[in-house]
Amino acid sequence: MSQSSVERTLGILLGKLEAIEDRLERADESRASIHRRLDEVVMRTTHLEADMSSVKVKTEAIQSVTDDVVTLRRQAQGAGTLGRWLIRIGIGVVTAAGWLIGAYTYLTGKPPP
Repeated sequence: MSQSSVERTLGILLGKLEAIEDRLERADESRASIHRRLDEVVMRTTHLEADMSSVKVKTEAIQSVTDDVVTLRRQAQGAGTLGRWLIRIGIGVVTAAGWLIGAYTYLTGKPPP
């Protein structure tokens, strides 16, 4: 082999070696970028988990208030129904008393004592 052929071969080998080094550096940068993005995703996921935990606690608190409101509404409806029946009974009692007073007055000719 001649001197120029050896130098040419060495140049080719050095060029390939530099290309390999460049590819390795780009691969390192790419892996570092992927790790950075993965760390960001982990942080975002952690924040989402914390937010969801907070939402869960607030929802449970709201649920207890909602249950109390439903119970109070049912009690109010029951009280309204009871009140209507008491008014009807009261009207019936007053009507019966008026009828009895009228009947007593009609039969005896004088007002009740």
